[in-house]
Amino acid sequence: MLQRTLYLLRHGEIATPGILAGKTDVALSNKGLQQLWDVSQKLPEISSCISSPLQRCRVFAKAYSLKKNINLLLNDNLKEMNFGDWDGETYQALWQIKASALQPSLGDFWQNPWQHTAPNGETMVDFVERVDTWWQQWLADAPEGNTLVVAHGGVIKHLIARVLKLPIPGTVHMSHIDIPYAGLVKINIYTDDSGVDWPKIVW
Repeated sequence: MLQRTLYLLRHGEIATPGILAGKTDVALSNKGLQQLWDVSQKLPEISSCISSPLQRCRVFAKAYSLKKNINLLLNDNLKEMNFGDWDGETYQALWQIKASALQPSLGDFWQNPWQHTAPNGETMVDFVERVDTWWQQWLADAPEGNTLVVAHGGVIKHLIARVLKLPIPGTVHMSHIDIPYAGLVKINIYTDDSGVDWPKIVW
């Protein structure tokens, strides 16, 4: 029986609050960086670290990996969703957009992103496919030990949905799970002798 543990860590507070930050490469605030160092005190010995390449994840992941003398891998599949024309805009401005034949409103998108895509943005199908690709590759290749993954709220919510076998396509995990800045989620994965993975979230 192979056992591995995955620690999913959302980035800390960003330096430009109040915007829809997807592909937009915003920095952490000083508070956000400190949030990550504070929560990292709860971690056991980590054998490897994987991060989204966006700086709000990468900067801490790189510093942590250097401090602990462990390997760091950056993976594009761990990026947050690309919100297209909405990306980097303030929520205040986005809420003013009315739905039309050319684009949905922000409310339409939040209620069902499977049916509504941000203008010139990534579809939910494509987002899920790339996060699932990372998940399956990690399950296939990861050795025993503890892995830290520094990523984004949307990515972590989807991975939780996969572990809990929530409906996908579905919106339950999006509307009923909140991952705060520097939120930490622990997942134990047991692989039996036939190669079947049994992931469990540990509270």
